[in-house]
Amino acid sequence: MTRAETLLAYVAEHHPRSVRGIEEARAVDPAAWDAVAEQFLGWAEGVWGPTGWQARCIDAFMRFSNDVIMSQARYEADGHYENSSFAECNEHVYSQRDVMDDYLWGVFITNFCWSHHMELSLFFRDRFLARLPGAPAIVEIAPGHGGWGVWALSNRPDARLQGFDISPSSIAIASSIAKAAGVSERVTYTQRNALDLATMPAASADAVICSFLIEHLEDPGLLVANIANLMKPGARGYLAGALTAAQVDHIYLFKRESELVALCEAHGLRVTETLSVSPKRTLPKAKYLPRSMGLILERRDLRQV
Repeated sequence: MTRAETLLAYVAEHHPRSVRGIEEARAVDPAAWDAVAEQFLGWAEGVWGPTGWQARCIDAFMRFSNDVIMSQARYEADGHYENSSFAECNEHVYSQRDVMDDYLWGVFITNFCWSHHMELSLFFRDRFLARLPGAPAIVEIAPGHGGWGVWALSNRPDARLQGFDISPSSIAIASSIAKAAGVSERVTYTQRNALDLATMPAASADAVICSFLIEHLEDPGLLVANIANLMKPGARGYLAGALTAAQVDHIYLFKRESELVALCEAHGLRVTETLSVSPKRTLPKAKYLPRSMGLILERRDLRQV
């Protein structure tokens, strides 16, 4: 039995009401889902062992998904996210190591077990990774669980990556996944606030990855400015963000895809491709459609328009 088959069997036995959601994710592209799930779960097995990853990772995914549903329901009722500052999120999530660890392993599984995140994962792989230059120097801002950057290194054996995250949990989990994937010699993770990266050498990265950080910030423009500062002219970036999609630690409420595009353009970045995706199912009578959006960026030459 493959790891992907093991996941499906575990969900059917322990979380039967979630089988439909997993099937929707697999239906996006069954062959690709099987391959991506097998790869990501192989890393999880490398961290937790052949009998430990199921309960640790799948159960964390179920808890995370349920928490997101509840947050979205509160957003539907109130019309705003429940927290509006880093201090509040730090109190409820980031400062609690056990909570943060569980959160990150849950998010790790969403990359292929939420249908709209599966779509975004393939967009990242096929439209971003496949088009990076040779031997790229990659910077990952807020790697979280580390899956995006590790996937980049696994797909691009000529690449090297520096990752920066404020969370000790993120550094520990990303490092463990990189080791399990056999790419730890090509990655360095440093505990550092992503908003302090303006002090790094300008134009030093061939590629920048920043997945689902921007909605966690009080000032998303500062993040985009840092991304632009790091990118060489002609470098490529991948930015993912959430729109009208509540979580306990989402702060900045993006309502329109054009807001993310305009923010990037305002800081000297050209948006070359986008993909905005939503879940197959939403809350009954929902007023807001939760979306996840991926943007592929280029550092615009200042002589160009």
